Amino acid sequence: MKRKDWNKRISKRNDMVSRITHLTRGKDSDEAFENLWQILIDKKINGSGNAGFINGGRKAVCLQELPLSAIAENLMYEKVLNDKVRYSPFGIRFHKGFIYNKGGRPVIYENKDIMKSLLPESEYWRIVDLNLSNKESYVDWTHEREWRVPDELTFNYRNIEIIVKQGKYYRELVERCIDKKRTDILVGIHGIITLDSVYS
Repeated sequence: MKRKDWNKRISKRNDMVSRITHLTRGKDSDEAFENLWQILIDKKINGSGNAGFINGGRKAVCLQELPLSAIAENLMYEKVLNDKVRYSPFGIRFHKGFIYNKGGRPVIYENKDIMKSLLPESEYWRIVDLNLSNKESYVDWTHEREWRVPDELTFNYRNIEIIVKQGKYYRELVERCIDKKRTDILVGIHGIITLDSVYS
């Protein structure tokens, strides 16, 4: 399929996206914003390890292949799990082709023991446990439509759009870029999205 036809198909569907999102975390919005700022300065996202639910010994960067409306729903309804903040409304979006060319792939949702018997250990980072056999307790993360990039993800500003929680953080980001003489960030990126415009 030609890329222009691929783009056309995606533009006509509200369940498909051409961009994939990485959300930062923090104990509160200010910390999540600071984590986003550090990612922007470093132009790099470090992968999570096993504590971040990655199988095997290889780290990976986690992203979601979701429309902004679905990301907003996740933020509203699944912000906290077991007293741990899972999502913060700050992050970066990348074109799907960019992530693919960086080695990123959709995760494989399946019983992790089955997949570990089929994949080499170097590919365990792609496994996300799925188990619907227990009538009392399901393990199901398929709503995230997750992609992962092994190890770390480096980028240039032209590769990204930035997501912030609301106008307050939009203004803070712009002011900080100006104060720190980092207007190269503002000039280079595709844009800044305030998530409150999506779900409020």
